[in-house]
Amino acid sequence: MAGSAHPSQLLSVETLAHIHSLDVAARAVVDGLNAGAHRSPFKGHSVDFADHRPYVPGDDLRHLDWKVLGRRDRLVLKRYEAETDFACTLIVDGSGSMAYQGDGMAMSKYRYAAIMAATLSYLTLTQQDRAGLVLFTDHQILEHRPAQHDQLARICASLEEHQPSLGTNTAKAIEQVAAPSYRRGLVVLLSDCFTDLEELRQVFDRLRLRGHDVALVWILDPQEVDLSVPAVSRFQGLEGDGELVAEPRALRQAYRQEVMKHRLALEKMCRSRRIAWVEAHTNQAPQHPLNELLMKLQHA
Repeated sequence: MAGSAHPSQLLSVETLAHIHSLDVAARAVVDGLNAGAHRSPFKGHSVDFADHRPYVPGDDLRHLDWKVLGRRDRLVLKRYEAETDFACTLIVDGSGSMAYQGDGMAMSKYRYAAIMAATLSYLTLTQQDRAGLVLFTDHQILEHRPAQHDQLARICASLEEHQPSLGTNTAKAIEQVAAPSYRRGLVVLLSDCFTDLEELRQVFDRLRLRGHDVALVWILDPQEVDLSVPAVSRFQGLEGDGELVAEPRALRQAYRQEVMKHRLALEKMCRSRRIAWVEAHTNQAPQHPLNELLMKLQHA
């Protein structure tokens, strides 16, 4: 993959916050990504075995069929054909915590996730592949099964109409996609991951067992990273957790340690399961974490 686009060529977070149509915002982000001359990570990402061919000196040994070598003492390489019906399913957290928008930030975590989901849908659909959406809270799940025709309009409309509220049930949403009726493809979770990590591990394992490739985009507001609130403040839970008045400076060190602990646990879980993992902060132009995600998917 070529290097990322120069920052001057990217739309700012502030600019994207004022683009009301997710369809238009997605196209704008893609224009910024295209400046980096990216090769698609999607075409041929899921492949089926086709046949063998004889080994030729200089071939990549990773494609050797070791079973054939052991049984017949022959050096042959596996050949694959790309699936023509690739699907990318975006699982977007629409719970109350995603409504958070820190002081001075141009957009909420949910708006940021929606722009990224719309952009990934646009990228997938422009390749004549299928895109799908699962938008969830703790009680409600909106689902658009992977499709092509008019799918971008459906996905953007659902993301725009939704108002983040209620609690979180990430595991239930992922279980929808882990069902046998879903053909294997790429599944991307966009969430702040304020959920039980053991449940997340279990449903990620089910996705991997079903043959899906998986990616996680962990979305945070910068103030959630280090509790950079300057004075005594009233903290209100966005998922029905009540209120707390506190002096942030007294809590900052312990808070940062907990965030780091959670981050390391997420990263370890993803690394051990070969899940592409990207951390995104809402003061970044979405092109930056998207660029990182595309690179990781391409090199997976």
